[in-house]
Amino acid sequence: MRRVTKSSDDARSMTPHAISLLLPTAANMTVVPILSLLLSGILTRTDNPDAAIGGFSVALGISMFVGLPQLRTQQLTLVFFDNHASLRQLRKFISFWVAIVTIIALIVVIPSITEFLMTSVFSVTGELKQNAQDALRWMIPLPALLIIKMHYYGAVLRISKPRLAWYGTGTGAITVVAVALALFSTDLIHGASIAAIAMSAGTMAEAASLAVLSIKPIRKFKGLPNEKNEDFSIKAMALFFWPLLFAAFLPAATQPILNAGIARSPEPEVSIAAVALSFYVFQLIAVATNGTQNTALALFASGYNPFRVRRFALSVGIITFAVVAIIAYIPPVTEFVIGDIMGAEGRLKELSSTGFRLLSILPIALVMEQLYTAALMRTRNTRPIIYINSMRLLTLAIWIISTVNFTGLNGLWVGAGAWSLTLFLEAVYAYIFGRKNLARVALV
Repeated sequence: MRRVTKSSDDARSMTPHAISLLLPTAANMTVVPILSLLLSGILTRTDNPDAAIGGFSVALGISMFVGLPQLRTQQLTLVFFDNHASLRQLRKFISFWVAIVTIIALIVVIPSITEFLMTSVFSVTGELKQNAQDALRWMIPLPALLIIKMHYYGAVLRISKPRLAWYGTGTGAITVVAVALALFSTDLIHGASIAAIAMSAGTMAEAASLAVLSIKPIRKFKGLPNEKNEDFSIKAMALFFWPLLFAAFLPAATQPILNAGIARSPEPEVSIAAVALSFYVFQLIAVATNGTQNTALALFASGYNPFRVRRFALSVGIITFAVVAIIAYIPPVTEFVIGDIMGAEGRLKELSSTGFRLLSILPIALVMEQLYTAALMRTRNTRPIIYINSMRLLTLAIWIISTVNFTGLNGLWVGAGAWSLTLFLEAVYAYIFGRKNLARVALV
């Protein structure tokens, strides 16, 4: 794919450019859980808050699972959007997935299918079930909108217009909150449907604003001539995409396996809560690591030296580790974050603090895993990503079986230990499979 590495002068200016890409990417990947918390706060003020919050959670989980291809659409765009000809092919391929997830979303709301999901899969009844069913109908367009949104995020990063990503994220977040408050105050819609409509409307506003704002910049983007006749066909995109899609399914098994293991360990109830709390806090503190992969892909596509990109990623990991370590290993700071801010008390606070310390080793490993998988994607060698995720799941299963059956560790060590071990080893696996591809990025 005819790539010449940036000159030394350009390389010296990489860091500001990289930061401008990293921040909106990390924000975009973090905004959904934050908005979910805000929506839950609004739903707590409805007539039956437990049923509303639970129903929205069930419906959102189903909708996000249907829209699973959106998790890899941004990477697909960053790799295959090189010029206007490739963009046309790319949008044909993305349109196919938009149609597929929309059809599935429509099938899911067929009464007999919904009944099966609610009763047999999720075992919900009564008002909780009704809230989930109502919310699911309002979120029919959400999977398709998520795919479209992520395509445009990839496009604006590829053409080095990260400011547009901020506009999109801000527009979406404001719309979600405004619609939810309006529906709640007018009493037109009730229960989980308030959050479902707000989430769909916000995602639509986000995708629409990105589409409109990016029209002119994309038209002006000349890209690169296809001197090596690189394959931008639908077939090439499918061969690239299916391993990523398959690998996205594999981590979905992590949480059920963890919960099953913790439930069979000492102190199961408080341990499940402590693992969830410590992991949630870690994700919020280590938010910058979430955007490393897409930032690396954008920098690779712009022709920056891959080893300078690695240096930048490592810097993000080290800085994040320093922040996490301060919280994890300075008791007054730990007390403030876990106890005062998160409101944990007693045994929950004790176990959550321990869990956060176990997770504190991960920031550098996380950015390295994302860097080397980005190198695999950039060189279109995505099949090893299946191996990486499969080995991670195998490691998880061995850890759970061993700790539950052959040790007396309580559930916190089983759960948080599993997260730390598997994510750390995933970085090792990514290095093993991707180290040669990093050097090849400069030739792509």
